[in-house]
Amino acid sequence: MKQAGGPLGPVVKVEKLQRKDAGEYERIRSELVNVLERMGGYEPAVDNIHIDQIARTAIYARKVEVFLDSAQATANTYSRVTDTKLKLSKIIDNAFHQLALTRRDRIGEQTESSLENELREAMLRALKTAQQ
Repeated sequence: MKQAGGPLGPVVKVEKLQRKDAGEYERIRSELVNVLERMGGYEPAVDNIHIDQIARTAIYARKVEVFLDSAQATANTYSRVTDTKLKLSKIIDNAFHQLALTRRDRIGEQTESSLENELREAMLRALKTAQQ
């Protein structure tokens, strides 16, 4: 992680995905693609944009928790980490919603909420596997 100074005090920038994250990224991505293929109508040109967003953001959300374990963590750190995780969760929710909308428009057989729930479960399975 790189340290950058600024008028509001130091800001820590989180690196983009690293080689060590590739396995977790592929597990999440594979789980989501498998669910979409099983349900039918998987369209890589459209769906992969949202799948990538979900996988990357899930990894970023896990990485931000590292700041809580820091010896310099303060109440402000907890507040910022919570805020960041909330924003990352919103990004994931939006990507799930977009996946559900585009699929509903293409195949029309399933409700948005059931598709979103199935995709969420797939992401959680992949994250649990990565943590073991």
